Amino acid sequence: MNALFPYLIALHQQELLRDAELARRAKLSEASHPHIPAWRRSLSGLFASAAKSLDPSVEVEHVAALPSGRGATAMPAC
Repeated sequence: MNALFPYLIALHQQELLRDAELARRAKLSEASHPHIPAWRRSLSGLFASAAKSLDPSVEVEHVAALPSGRGATAMPAC
């Protein structure tokens, strides 16, 4: 058993290092994709409909969806 003890410690240390690396990468991944609350996403539709009610000639464009499947509404620049 004494001969295997250093080997088991090394295996456990490698598992801890791998878990720490995975946690670090997950944290970095979350930081690069900020979560936008639903109420803020719905503001774009509200502003677009308000602009359209003021000027019916304004056409609303839908921009490409974000990787998570959420999209945004945009108005063309004048």
